[in-house]
Amino acid sequence: MSRNRLMLVLAAVAALAVAAGGFFLGVQPQLDRAAAAKSEAQNISSSNATTRTEIARLREQAKSLPKMRAELAALRSSVPSSAAASSFISQLNATANATGVKVATITLGDAAAYTPPAATTPATDGASATATPTPTPSATPSAPAAPTTTTDSSITAENFSVIPVSISVNGEFAQALSFVKGVQSNPRLFLIDSISSSIASAGSADAASGGADSPSWTFTGSIYVLTDTTTDTPAKG
Repeated sequence: MSRNRLMLVLAAVAALAVAAGGFFLGVQPQLDRAAAAKSEAQNISSSNATTRTEIARLREQAKSLPKMRAELAALRSSVPSSAAASSFISQLNATANATGVKVATITLGDAAAYTPPAATTPATDGASATATPTPTPSATPSAPAAPTTTTDSSITAENFSVIPVSISVNGEFAQALSFVKGVQSNPRLFLIDSISSSIASAGSADAASGGADSPSWTFTGSIYVLTDTTTDTPAKG
């Protein structure tokens, strides 16, 4: 091979080496950076789409915020974070005036820590899944099954208190019935679990004017206090 041809070959090889080096040292890094930038742009676009979806969801929920706040206020009035005895008594007196009964006594006991009932689950019997003959009808009906008891783990003796309440009023049956309905409609939850009645004689202090016997009604039950143990102090009776 002549010297000139050898020089041409060497020049060609050198040119190829320079071109390859330029590609790997200059072009390839640019291509890699362009691919990384494209991938990052796609990730940002996807993140923006997710953010826009979340913003739309929050805006939709914000429309119901006033209603939710009103419901929360009603629930807080129903079971407040303190005993608020004076407010409760004012509600009872207002209901009594509106329904025509006369309040004789109102007694609020000391707040007691709530005792959760034991949770029960329906009894299971492995044999019950198999087919059994239809039982013969009996003249004595069987006792109904006891209801299933459920508890909420967020309601505990530390944050929930029960205050016993007893109120006696004088008035006719229709008035007493209206009073009970009014009490159950008041903002404060008052669970009545016992009702008793008696007739006061015409000569007693509770007798209605005119000499007629006056019916007396006593309602006993409970009101409740739900405290936030992180901010509120325990309820006092």
